[in-house]
Amino acid sequence: MVTKEEAGLQPLERPCKKCNKQEATQISRTEPVCRDCFTQYIYSKCVRQIGIVGKETQPPQGAPPIPRRYVLGLSLGTSSTVLLHIVNSYVDAILSKGRRSPFDLDVICIDTSISDYPNEQLQRTAETYRQHYPRLNVEVIPLTAVLGIPSIDWTSLPTLKQDAASPDQLRDLFSRLPSATSRADILRLFTRHLLIHTALARGCQAVLFGHSTTTLGALTLAETAKGRGFSLPWQINDGVLPVGDFSSRDRDPTAATPTKQTIRVHYPLREIYRKELDTYAALTDPPLAEIIPPEEAVDRAGSVVSHRDLSIDEVMVRYFADVEENYPSIVANVVRTTAKLSRLDAEERCGVCGMTLDETGDERWKGEIGEGGGGGDGAGRSGLCYGCERSVHG
Repeated sequence: MVTKEEAGLQPLERPCKKCNKQEATQISRTEPVCRDCFTQYIYSKCVRQIGIVGKETQPPQGAPPIPRRYVLGLSLGTSSTVLLHIVNSYVDAILSKGRRSPFDLDVICIDTSISDYPNEQLQRTAETYRQHYPRLNVEVIPLTAVLGIPSIDWTSLPTLKQDAASPDQLRDLFSRLPSATSRADILRLFTRHLLIHTALARGCQAVLFGHSTTTLGALTLAETAKGRGFSLPWQINDGVLPVGDFSSRDRDPTAATPTKQTIRVHYPLREIYRKELDTYAALTDPPLAEIIPPEEAVDRAGSVVSHRDLSIDEVMVRYFADVEENYPSIVANVVRTTAKLSRLDAEERCGVCGMTLDETGDERWKGEIGEGGGGGDGAGRSGLCYGCERSVHG
Protein backbone atom coordinates (compact mmCIF):
# COMPACT_ATOMS: atom_id res chain seq x y z
CA MET A 1 0.00 0.00 0.00
CA VAL A 2 1.40 3.41 -0.99
CA THR A 3 1.36 6.00 1.77
CA LYS A 4 0.51 9.66 1.18
CA GLU A 5 4.13 10.58 1.84
CA GLU A 6 5.36 8.08 -0.80
CA ALA A 7 2.82 9.37 -3.29
CA GLY A 8 4.08 12.91 -2.72
CA LEU A 9 0.88 14.07 -0.98
CA GLN A 10 0.83 16.04 2.23
CA PRO A 11 -1.04 14.39 5.10
CA LEU A 12 -4.29 16.07 6.14
CA GLU A 13 -3.93 18.38 9.11
CA ARG A 14 -7.51 17.65 10.26
CA PRO A 15 -9.14 14.86 8.23
CA CYS A 16 -12.91 14.65 7.90
CA LYS A 17 -14.34 12.28 10.50
CA LYS A 18 -16.82 10.84 7.97
CA CYS A 19 -14.88 10.25 4.74
CA ASN A 20 -11.30 10.66 6.03
CA LYS A 21 -10.37 11.84 2.52
CA GLN A 22 -10.70 15.61 2.67
CA GLU A 23 -9.70 18.37 5.03
CA ALA A 24 -12.34 19.13 7.66
CA THR A 25 -13.65 22.67 7.26
CA GLN A 26 -16.94 22.44 9.17
CA ILE A 27 -18.20 21.21 12.51
CA SER A 28 -21.21 18.89 12.38
CA ARG A 29 -22.64 18.00 15.79
CA THR A 30 -19.16 18.34 17.43
CA GLU A 31 -17.43 16.35 14.63
CA PRO A 32 -15.02 17.98 12.17
CA VAL A 33 -16.20 17.23 8.63
CA CYS A 34 -15.43 18.33 5.08
CA ARG A 35 -17.73 20.50 3.00
CA ASP A 36 -19.10 17.60 0.93
CA CYS A 37 -19.93 15.45 3.96
CA PHE A 38 -21.59 18.38 5.73
CA THR A 39 -23.87 19.24 2.79
CA GLN A 40 -24.68 15.56 2.23
CA TYR A 41 -25.60 15.20 5.90
CA ILE A 42 -28.11 18.07 5.70
CA TYR A 43 -29.46 16.85 2.36
CA SER A 44 -29.94 13.28 3.63
CA LYS A 45 -31.78 14.35 6.78
CA CYS A 46 -34.27 16.39 4.74
CA VAL A 47 -34.70 13.76 2.00
CA ARG A 48 -35.43 11.11 4.63
CA GLN A 49 -38.34 13.24 5.85
CA ILE A 50 -39.55 13.81 2.27
CA GLY A 51 -39.55 10.05 1.84
CA ILE A 52 -41.82 9.73 4.88
CA VAL A 53 -44.25 12.21 3.30
CA GLY A 54 -44.20 10.12 0.12
CA LYS A 55 -45.01 6.90 1.98
CA GLU A 56 -47.84 8.49 3.95
CA THR A 57 -49.46 10.05 0.87
CA GLN A 58 -49.45 6.84 -1.16
CA PRO A 59 -52.92 5.53 -2.11
CA PRO A 60 -54.08 2.37 -0.30
CA GLN A 61 -52.84 -0.94 -1.65
CA GLY A 62 -54.84 -1.97 -4.69
CA ALA A 63 -56.16 1.56 -5.31
CA PRO A 64 -55.30 3.24 -8.62
CA PRO A 65 -52.28 5.56 -8.45
CA ILE A 66 -53.02 9.26 -8.13
CA PRO A 67 -50.72 12.18 -8.97
CA ARG A 68 -49.29 13.62 -5.79
CA ARG A 69 -49.02 17.35 -5.28
CA TYR A 70 -47.55 19.32 -2.38
CA VAL A 71 -47.54 22.98 -1.40
CA LEU A 72 -44.27 24.37 -0.05
CA GLY A 73 -44.55 27.56 2.01
CA LEU A 74 -41.75 29.95 1.02
CA SER A 75 -41.04 32.81 3.43
CA LEU A 76 -37.89 33.81 1.46
CA GLY A 77 -35.84 33.16 4.59
CA THR A 78 -32.91 30.77 4.93
CA SER A 79 -34.88 27.76 6.18
CA SER A 80 -37.62 27.69 3.55
CA THR A 81 -35.08 28.46 0.80
CA VAL A 82 -32.91 25.52 1.87
CA LEU A 83 -36.00 23.29 1.92
CA LEU A 84 -36.92 24.43 -1.59
CA HIS A 85 -33.36 23.81 -2.81
CA ILE A 86 -33.14 20.30 -1.34
CA VAL A 87 -36.59 19.24 -2.57
CA ASN A 88 -35.73 20.52 -6.05
CA SER A 89 -32.38 18.68 -5.99
CA TYR A 90 -34.10 15.50 -4.83
CA VAL A 91 -36.60 15.59 -7.70
CA ASP A 92 -33.86 16.46 -10.20
CA ALA A 93 -31.86 13.43 -9.06
CA ILE A 94 -34.87 11.17 -9.68
CA LEU A 95 -35.59 12.71 -13.10
CA SER A 96 -31.94 12.28 -14.12
CA LYS A 97 -32.39 8.51 -13.74
CA GLY A 98 -35.20 8.54 -16.30
CA ARG A 99 -37.91 8.10 -13.70
CA ARG A 100 -41.07 10.15 -13.22
CA SER A 101 -41.21 12.93 -10.67
CA PRO A 102 -42.57 11.57 -7.37
CA PHE A 103 -44.76 14.65 -6.92
CA ASP A 104 -45.62 18.06 -8.30
CA LEU A 105 -44.72 21.06 -6.17
CA ASP A 106 -46.43 24.44 -5.84
CA VAL A 107 -44.14 26.97 -4.14
CA ILE A 108 -46.30 29.62 -2.45
CA CYS A 109 -44.99 32.89 -1.01
CA ILE A 110 -47.51 34.95 0.97
CA ASP A 111 -47.19 38.72 0.56
CA THR A 112 -47.81 39.98 4.10
CA SER A 113 -47.19 43.66 3.29
CA ILE A 114 -50.99 44.35 3.05
CA SER A 115 -50.38 47.04 0.45
CA ASP A 116 -52.77 48.66 -2.02
CA TYR A 117 -50.30 47.86 -4.80
CA PRO A 118 -48.27 44.75 -5.69
CA ASN A 119 -45.06 44.50 -3.68
CA GLU A 120 -42.54 45.12 -6.46
CA GLN A 121 -39.54 44.07 -4.40
CA LEU A 122 -41.22 40.80 -3.49
CA GLN A 123 -42.18 40.22 -7.11
CA ARG A 124 -38.56 40.77 -8.21
CA THR A 125 -37.35 38.37 -5.54
CA ALA A 126 -39.90 35.77 -6.64
CA GLU A 127 -38.68 36.15 -10.22
CA THR A 128 -35.12 35.50 -9.02
CA TYR A 129 -36.33 32.25 -7.44
CA ARG A 130 -38.12 31.30 -10.68
CA GLN A 131 -34.92 31.80 -12.65
CA HIS A 132 -32.97 29.77 -10.08
CA TYR A 133 -35.55 26.95 -10.14
CA PRO A 134 -37.09 27.11 -13.65
CA ARG A 135 -38.89 23.75 -13.30
CA LEU A 136 -40.88 24.88 -10.26
CA ASN A 137 -44.04 26.94 -10.00
CA VAL A 138 -43.25 29.88 -7.66
CA GLU A 139 -46.30 32.03 -6.89
CA VAL A 140 -46.94 35.12 -4.79
CA ILE A 141 -50.36 35.28 -3.11
CA PRO A 142 -51.48 38.42 -1.25
CA LEU A 143 -52.57 38.03 2.36
CA THR A 144 -55.94 39.55 1.39
CA ALA A 145 -56.78 36.15 -0.16
CA VAL A 146 -57.29 34.86 3.40
CA LEU A 147 -60.43 36.95 3.83
CA GLY A 148 -63.52 34.78 3.78
CA ILE A 149 -61.83 31.37 3.71
CA PRO A 150 -64.03 28.83 5.54
CA SER A 151 -61.40 27.54 8.00
CA ILE A 152 -61.64 30.82 9.96
CA ASP A 153 -64.70 31.95 11.92
CA TRP A 154 -64.81 35.57 10.77
CA THR A 155 -67.64 36.36 13.19
CA SER A 156 -65.20 35.89 16.09
CA LEU A 157 -62.84 38.62 14.86
CA PRO A 158 -63.20 42.41 15.10
CA THR A 159 -65.90 43.68 12.75
CA LEU A 160 -64.64 44.34 9.23
CA LYS A 161 -65.67 47.64 7.66
CA GLN A 162 -66.10 46.50 4.05
CA ASP A 163 -67.64 43.53 2.31
CA ALA A 164 -65.07 43.08 -0.49
CA ALA A 165 -61.66 41.61 0.27
CA SER A 166 -59.17 44.49 0.31
CA PRO A 167 -55.97 45.66 2.02
CA ASP A 168 -58.10 48.23 3.88
CA GLN A 169 -60.05 45.42 5.51
CA LEU A 170 -56.94 43.70 6.80
CA ARG A 171 -55.29 46.93 7.91
CA ASP A 172 -58.43 47.81 9.83
CA LEU A 173 -58.56 44.33 11.41
CA PHE A 174 -54.91 44.42 12.50
CA SER A 175 -55.27 47.97 13.83
CA ARG A 176 -57.98 46.70 16.21
CA LEU A 177 -55.74 44.02 17.72
CA PRO A 178 -54.45 44.94 21.19
CA SER A 179 -50.66 44.39 20.97
CA ALA A 180 -47.58 43.59 18.89
CA THR A 181 -47.85 39.98 20.05
CA SER A 182 -51.48 39.83 18.92
CA ARG A 183 -50.65 41.19 15.47
CA ALA A 184 -47.69 38.82 15.00
CA ASP A 185 -49.80 35.90 16.23
CA ILE A 186 -52.77 36.56 13.93
CA LEU A 187 -50.44 37.22 10.98
CA ARG A 188 -48.73 33.85 11.48
CA LEU A 189 -52.07 32.06 11.82
CA PHE A 190 -53.52 33.76 8.73
CA THR A 191 -50.43 32.80 6.70
CA ARG A 192 -50.74 29.19 7.84
CA HIS A 193 -54.49 29.14 7.10
CA LEU A 194 -53.93 30.55 3.61
CA LEU A 195 -51.25 27.99 2.71
CA ILE A 196 -53.42 25.11 3.94
CA HIS A 197 -56.51 26.50 2.19
CA THR A 198 -54.56 26.84 -1.08
CA ALA A 199 -53.35 23.26 -0.79
CA LEU A 200 -56.85 21.93 -0.17
CA ALA A 201 -58.33 23.99 -3.02
CA ARG A 202 -55.77 22.49 -5.41
CA GLY A 203 -56.25 18.93 -4.26
CA CYS A 204 -52.78 18.67 -2.71
CA GLN A 205 -51.91 15.90 -0.27
CA ALA A 206 -49.47 17.81 1.95
CA VAL A 207 -48.14 21.20 2.99
CA LEU A 208 -44.40 21.48 3.63
CA PHE A 209 -43.08 24.12 6.04
CA GLY A 210 -39.40 25.04 6.36
CA HIS A 211 -39.25 25.18 10.16
CA SER A 212 -35.92 24.07 11.61
CA THR A 213 -35.44 22.44 15.02
CA THR A 214 -34.66 25.90 16.38
CA THR A 215 -37.81 27.45 14.90
CA LEU A 216 -40.02 24.64 16.21
CA GLY A 217 -38.47 25.03 19.67
CA ALA A 218 -39.16 28.76 19.68
CA LEU A 219 -42.71 28.18 18.44
CA THR A 220 -43.28 25.62 21.22
CA LEU A 221 -42.46 28.06 23.99
CA ALA A 222 -44.19 30.98 22.27
CA GLU A 223 -47.46 29.07 21.87
CA THR A 224 -47.27 27.87 25.47
CA ALA A 225 -46.68 31.41 26.73
CA LYS A 226 -49.68 32.65 24.74
CA GLY A 227 -51.94 30.02 26.33
CA ARG A 228 -52.19 27.76 23.29
CA GLY A 229 -50.07 24.94 24.67
CA PHE A 230 -52.82 22.35 24.12
CA SER A 231 -52.43 22.83 20.35
CA LEU A 232 -48.70 22.03 20.23
CA PRO A 233 -49.10 18.45 18.95
CA TRP A 234 -51.15 19.84 16.05
CA GLN A 235 -48.84 22.77 15.33
CA ILE A 236 -45.40 21.23 15.88
CA ASN A 237 -45.71 17.57 14.87
CA ASP A 238 -45.99 16.00 11.43
CA GLY A 239 -49.19 14.28 10.44
CA VAL A 240 -52.81 14.64 9.35
CA LEU A 241 -54.48 17.94 10.23
CA PRO A 242 -58.31 18.14 10.31
CA VAL A 243 -59.54 21.43 8.84
CA GLY A 244 -62.79 22.91 10.14
CA ASP A 245 -65.40 24.66 8.02
CA PHE A 246 -66.97 27.75 9.63
CA SER A 247 -68.90 28.90 6.56
CA SER A 248 -72.22 27.88 8.12
CA ARG A 249 -71.41 29.84 11.30
CA ASP A 250 -71.09 33.03 9.22
CA ARG A 251 -74.82 32.70 8.64
CA ASP A 252 -75.74 31.18 12.02
CA PRO A 253 -73.38 31.89 14.99
CA THR A 254 -74.84 28.91 16.90
CA ALA A 255 -74.10 26.41 14.14
CA ALA A 256 -71.63 23.56 14.71
CA THR A 257 -68.22 23.54 13.04
CA PRO A 258 -67.98 20.25 11.12
CA THR A 259 -64.58 19.07 9.96
CA LYS A 260 -64.96 18.36 6.28
CA GLN A 261 -61.37 17.94 5.06
CA THR A 262 -57.94 16.80 6.19
CA ILE A 263 -54.44 17.41 4.89
CA ARG A 264 -50.96 16.36 5.94
CA VAL A 265 -48.62 19.00 7.39
CA HIS A 266 -44.89 18.22 7.53
CA TYR A 267 -41.66 19.91 8.62
CA PRO A 268 -38.86 18.18 6.63
CA LEU A 269 -36.14 20.26 8.34
CA ARG A 270 -37.33 19.42 11.86
CA GLU A 271 -34.07 17.60 12.73
CA ILE A 272 -31.72 20.39 11.56
CA TYR A 273 -30.60 23.44 13.55
CA ARG A 274 -30.94 26.96 12.18
CA LYS A 275 -27.16 27.49 12.31
CA GLU A 276 -26.62 24.38 10.19
CA LEU A 277 -29.03 25.73 7.58
CA ASP A 278 -27.15 29.04 7.50
CA THR A 279 -23.93 27.13 6.85
CA TYR A 280 -25.55 24.95 4.19
CA ALA A 281 -26.88 28.03 2.38
CA ALA A 282 -23.34 29.41 2.18
CA LEU A 283 -21.82 26.13 0.92
CA THR A 284 -24.12 25.39 -2.03
CA ASP A 285 -22.89 26.17 -5.53
CA PRO A 286 -23.88 28.88 -6.25
CA PRO A 287 -24.51 29.95 -2.64
CA LEU A 288 -28.19 30.21 -1.72
CA ALA A 289 -27.29 33.25 0.35
CA GLU A 290 -27.05 35.15 -2.96
CA ILE A 291 -30.78 34.84 -3.68
CA ILE A 292 -32.11 35.27 -0.14
CA PRO A 293 -33.29 38.88 0.37
CA PRO A 294 -30.79 40.96 2.40
CA GLU A 295 -33.25 41.67 5.19
CA GLU A 296 -33.65 37.94 5.78
CA ALA A 297 -29.89 37.52 6.16
CA VAL A 298 -29.72 39.92 9.13
CA ASP A 299 -28.86 38.28 12.45
CA ARG A 300 -32.24 37.87 14.11
CA ALA A 301 -30.64 37.75 17.52
CA GLY A 302 -29.12 41.20 17.10
CA SER A 303 -30.22 44.21 19.13
CA VAL A 304 -32.85 46.43 17.57
CA VAL A 305 -35.99 48.01 18.94
CA SER A 306 -37.37 48.39 22.42
CA HIS A 307 -38.59 45.20 24.08
CA ARG A 308 -42.01 46.84 24.29
CA ASP A 309 -42.26 46.53 20.49
CA LEU A 310 -41.26 42.86 20.41
CA SER A 311 -43.85 40.12 20.18
CA ILE A 312 -43.58 36.94 22.25
CA ASP A 313 -42.68 35.12 19.04
CA GLU A 314 -39.73 37.46 18.37
CA VAL A 315 -38.51 37.15 21.95
CA MET A 316 -38.53 33.35 21.70
CA VAL A 317 -36.73 33.38 18.33
CA ARG A 318 -33.94 35.47 19.84
CA TYR A 319 -33.82 33.36 22.98
CA PHE A 320 -33.54 30.09 21.05
CA ALA A 321 -30.85 31.54 18.79
CA ASP A 322 -28.75 32.03 21.93
CA VAL A 323 -29.66 28.63 23.37
CA GLU A 324 -28.77 26.87 20.12
CA GLU A 325 -25.36 28.54 20.11
CA ASN A 326 -24.37 27.16 23.51
CA TYR A 327 -26.75 24.29 24.34
CA PRO A 328 -28.13 22.84 21.06
CA SER A 329 -29.23 19.60 22.74
CA ILE A 330 -31.74 21.56 24.84
CA VAL A 331 -33.37 22.89 21.67
CA ALA A 332 -33.66 19.39 20.25
CA ASN A 333 -35.07 18.04 23.52
CA VAL A 334 -37.86 20.65 23.50
CA VAL A 335 -38.98 19.53 20.04
CA ARG A 336 -38.59 15.80 20.76
CA THR A 337 -40.59 16.10 23.98
CA THR A 338 -43.39 17.91 22.15
CA ALA A 339 -43.44 15.14 19.54
CA LYS A 340 -44.44 12.70 22.31
CA LEU A 341 -47.59 14.60 23.22
CA SER A 342 -50.92 13.11 22.18
CA ARG A 343 -53.30 14.99 19.93
CA LEU A 344 -56.61 15.89 21.54
CA ASP A 345 -59.36 15.72 18.94
CA ALA A 346 -62.85 17.12 19.31
CA GLU A 347 -65.72 18.31 17.14
CA GLU A 348 -65.51 21.94 18.25
CA ARG A 349 -62.57 23.91 16.86
CA CYS A 350 -61.20 27.36 17.65
CA GLY A 351 -62.48 29.94 15.19
CA VAL A 352 -59.05 31.56 14.67
CA CYS A 353 -56.25 29.03 15.05
CA GLY A 354 -58.47 26.14 13.91
CA MET A 355 -57.26 23.79 16.66
CA THR A 356 -59.60 21.63 18.73
CA LEU A 357 -60.99 23.42 21.75
CA ASP A 358 -59.88 22.27 25.19
CA GLU A 359 -62.37 24.07 27.43
CA THR A 360 -61.04 22.52 30.64
CA GLY A 361 -57.47 23.43 29.73
CA ASP A 362 -58.49 26.96 28.85
CA GLU A 363 -60.17 27.41 32.21
CA ARG A 364 -56.98 26.23 33.95
CA TRP A 365 -54.94 28.79 32.02
CA LYS A 366 -57.36 31.54 32.99
CA GLY A 367 -57.15 30.54 36.63
CA GLU A 368 -53.33 30.45 36.67
CA ILE A 369 -52.59 33.44 34.46
CA GLY A 370 -55.62 35.56 35.25
CA GLU A 371 -58.43 36.84 33.10
CA GLY A 372 -56.77 40.16 32.34
CA GLY A 373 -58.78 42.73 30.47
CA GLY A 374 -60.20 40.41 27.87
CA GLY A 375 -63.44 41.28 26.27
CA GLY A 376 -64.40 37.76 25.19
CA ASP A 377 -66.48 35.16 26.87
CA GLY A 378 -63.98 32.29 26.92
CA ALA A 379 -63.69 29.01 25.08
CA GLY A 380 -66.95 27.19 24.60
CA ARG A 381 -68.85 30.49 24.55
CA SER A 382 -66.89 32.70 22.14
CA GLY A 383 -65.69 29.74 20.10
CA LEU A 384 -62.05 30.74 20.66
CA CYS A 385 -59.30 29.02 22.60
CA TYR A 386 -57.66 30.97 25.42
CA GLY A 387 -54.66 31.96 23.29
CA CYS A 388 -56.78 33.33 20.46
CA GLU A 389 -59.16 34.99 22.93
CA ARG A 390 -56.25 37.00 24.30
CA SER A 391 -54.83 37.75 20.83
CA VAL A 392 -58.17 39.07 19.59
CA HIS A 393 -59.49 40.81 22.70
CA GLY A 394 -56.41 41.38 24.87
